[in-house]
Amino acid sequence: MTGTGSSGPNRRSFLALVGAGTAAVAAGSSLTACSDGGGGGSTAAGHAEATGKLSGLLPKYTAYEGVKPDLPGENGADPGFTKYPTDLQRVVPEPPVKSGREVTAMTPLWAPSPPGLGSNSYYAANNERIGAPVRFNIVNGIDYGDKLGPLLAAGNVPELLCIPGWNIGGLARFGQAVDKLFEDLTPHLAGDKVSPYPMLANLPTAAWSFSVWNGQLKAVPFPGGGAPWVLYYRKDLMDKAGAQPPKTIAELEALGKQLTDAKRKQWAFGGISDEVMRAYGVPASWRKDSSGKLVNRIETPEFEEAVAFVRKTFQSGWVHPEVVANNSADQKPLFEGGQVVIRMDGTGTWAETLQRQANNPSFKMAAVAPFAHDGGTPIVWGGDPAGIYTFMKKGLAPDRIAELLGVLNYTASPFGTQENQLYNYGVEGKHYTRLPSGAPKLTPLGQKEIAPTYLFLGGRPNAITQSEYPGYVEAMSTWANLAAKYREKNLFEGIRVEQPAKYAALAQPFDDKLQDIYRGRRPMSDLKVAIKEWQTKGGDAGRDFYAKVLSDNGR
Repeated sequence: MTGTGSSGPNRRSFLALVGAGTAAVAAGSSLTACSDGGGGGSTAAGHAEATGKLSGLLPKYTAYEGVKPDLPGENGADPGFTKYPTDLQRVVPEPPVKSGREVTAMTPLWAPSPPGLGSNSYYAANNERIGAPVRFNIVNGIDYGDKLGPLLAAGNVPELLCIPGWNIGGLARFGQAVDKLFEDLTPHLAGDKVSPYPMLANLPTAAWSFSVWNGQLKAVPFPGGGAPWVLYYRKDLMDKAGAQPPKTIAELEALGKQLTDAKRKQWAFGGISDEVMRAYGVPASWRKDSSGKLVNRIETPEFEEAVAFVRKTFQSGWVHPEVVANNSADQKPLFEGGQVVIRMDGTGTWAETLQRQANNPSFKMAAVAPFAHDGGTPIVWGGDPAGIYTFMKKGLAPDRIAELLGVLNYTASPFGTQENQLYNYGVEGKHYTRLPSGAPKLTPLGQKEIAPTYLFLGGRPNAITQSEYPGYVEAMSTWANLAAKYREKNLFEGIRVEQPAKYAALAQPFDDKLQDIYRGRRPMSDLKVAIKEWQTKGGDAGRDFYAKVLSDNGR
């Protein structure tokens, strides 16, 4: 799926650090909004249920037989398409909003906002297919979590509200808010009731199962499940330095020394903390020790080793000073401008960066293959089956609910359809032209007007598709297949967990202390103090909760 990359280590970086199941994977230091990862939110006491028991609430899966991938994903990785089909299928033949009434929506964006309604022909083309104007309230993705809390507290939500899973992980008592503010979609989509919306029926059942709160289907999911981030590097700069991508932590450290030259305004690293965690073998959330006791990732010796190494990168001056000073620093321009050579970001960032650098032939980036700190067999954190959710305002009339579901049916249209092409690239001849390969190339007008707005209204099946960038699909598919091969086993696979509110509230204070330890504002010895505080203030109670979840499910 395409999407905009986030800006680097920020307040989200560790919100799910001690999260439920694989929720922690949404906390990568440089995750894109299209990264995969979930987070079931929180309730006062917590709640968990095997997803197999939710079947009566979920839409009946009906696959859409579209174009066949050239590179089928291995081990559950996303499929790759090395060319664009010339015969695009129209899958939403009639505008879904029969009333013509304006649709209100709030979505994140990790890029400058495009021209608004009345000044944007890309909007006009999509809204003609939809049957009504969509009025977006576009919020900077970096600040999105901060805006959501007050919005939900006030209760003044738009008709459609996109909430990334990593933001849900930081919203205390989200389970109560979701019940009060958002429509129960079960009566409209469960079982065969989804049939008027065939593109929604094409979304995986596992993704729908993660859209259940309080025994109700509350959202339309963005399918997830893949690796939450990639460690990217500037291949052109590495080649110039005669350097190779790292295969061990020792080699990563050597690159820190080799690639940092403050006089030339070049630093080896941006945000890499979660990649270091992964390389040291830190679990994504919980694991069992030899006695069968649940151990949280922050309690493992590997976690302490990883924190010490990340701290060393800061103390040695290998991290860009803007990242040192501000854990919400926007790293995209630093990476693309050559001031940062290696950084983490979400899987969607690679193609987007190539789009921005399309007129810069010297620019080259690539992905570091997953590695273990000692050169052994790595692990890769996986994502939940859904990572982002679109909620609908509660209390709307049935005919309006049907119209809005029709809009989400439109945005769920997969690769190879007219609708998908339109909300990604606009109108051929106006917003894009075709390269000799058949791939689209944005015109100056397309570059000005198009942003991932409709994209964030609802999800669609994931795919690697951007063949307009030579070699990208093949390279990304190779990386994704490798990452899927090493995916860490998840103790909570197939269990939908809503974490206890008291437990969820521990994440941000721990994150604050961790950021201070990284940056030298607190001594390394404070890590043990912070972990002990986490345990006594609710971490141990959270362990009991998760242990019971496993026990109740025969694990």
